[in-house]
Amino acid sequence: MEDMVDKGLCKHIGVSNFSIKKLAGLIETSRLKPEMNQIELHPYLQQPAMLDYCHRNGIHLTAYSPLGSGDRPAALKKENEPVLLKDPVIAAIAKHHGTTEALVLLTWATNRGTAVIPKSVDPGRIEQNLKTKYVLLTEADMQAINTLDRNWRYVTGQFWTGGGSPYTLANLWDES
Repeated sequence: MEDMVDKGLCKHIGVSNFSIKKLAGLIETSRLKPEMNQIELHPYLQQPAMLDYCHRNGIHLTAYSPLGSGDRPAALKKENEPVLLKDPVIAAIAKHHGTTEALVLLTWATNRGTAVIPKSVDPGRIEQNLKTKYVLLTEADMQAINTLDRNWRYVTGQFWTGGGSPYTLANLWDES
């Protein structure tokens, strides 16, 4: 990818699902560090060490599944998994601000300095997702949401580990 940048065929290099360990290894062995790391990030999987590491190293974070990935196929869901959009803390904050749970979640993420990529095919929801700038969460709101961390992955990575794959859950998520 560095050659692609040198040739002007791309401007930026990004990675996905890199742990701190993998980012550090990449930075040590590359000439150009990645500018973006796209990871699962939401109130149930806040990854504060990753957020701090990326901020200190000038790497931007993009949060996938910021609303909890509720539309995943049933085969990829765990029994009785928590539903982020129905969390009582999120619901109370949304009600207090006269907004939706989704906008509270997206605003929380952007307030932390991350980009978010909520999936939607509904034009109304896509338009609504762009209204985070109108939701003003207080420091108390942010702190309340910060207490929700469960280290919970909706995207477990299990589908990357089958059929002769070199990946295991241990080496995918080597956060330590």
